[in-house]
Order: sequence, then structure tokens, then C-alpha cells
Amino acid sequence: MKKFCCNAFRFHYEADKGMGLNIRIIKLSPYFIERAQYTGNVYRYIITEGYSDFDDKVKRSIIEFCPYCGKELKKIYRSDEYVNETDHEY
Repeated sequence: MKKFCCNAFRFHYEADKGMGLNIRIIKLSPYFIERAQYTGNVYRYIITEGYSDFDDKVKRSIIEFCPYCGKELKKIYRSDEYVNETDHEY
């Protein structure tokens, strides 16, 4: 069962991807890990304003802390069960 840091984060994580602010959790590809500085966390947390899968033209920000409760995301969302995008170029 998925656990969330707060209800606001859960709402934006589970929201329809075509509406409003969305939170995406992406697992880095092995290619990206090989060519970039690896920080020990294979997940990235991104907030966007609506998106299509693998859409790189949408406005987005990489976040490290929950914008609603302030908790550090890598301490909570560190398993594949939260990933909503894989095989991304990054």
C-alpha cells in the first residue's frame, strides 16, 4: 500500500495528468546514470502543469521537498511502486 507524506501531495500525484499541477516520479534510465553524476537516488520528483507521457516541452521543476508539507521526498518515495514514468531519457 502506498503511503504519502501528505494528502496534498497524494492529490497532485494521483490527479489526471491533463489537468492542473501534477507530480511525477521518474526512475532514471541506466543510460542517464552512466553519463551523469549519480547522487545515490535513482528517482526524480517533478512538478508539472499537465503533461503527456515523455513530454519534454511542458513546464516543469525538479523538486526535492514536498511543496505542501516540506518533507524530503527521497526519504519517502524510494521504491518503484511510486514511479509513474520509466524508460525516460533521463
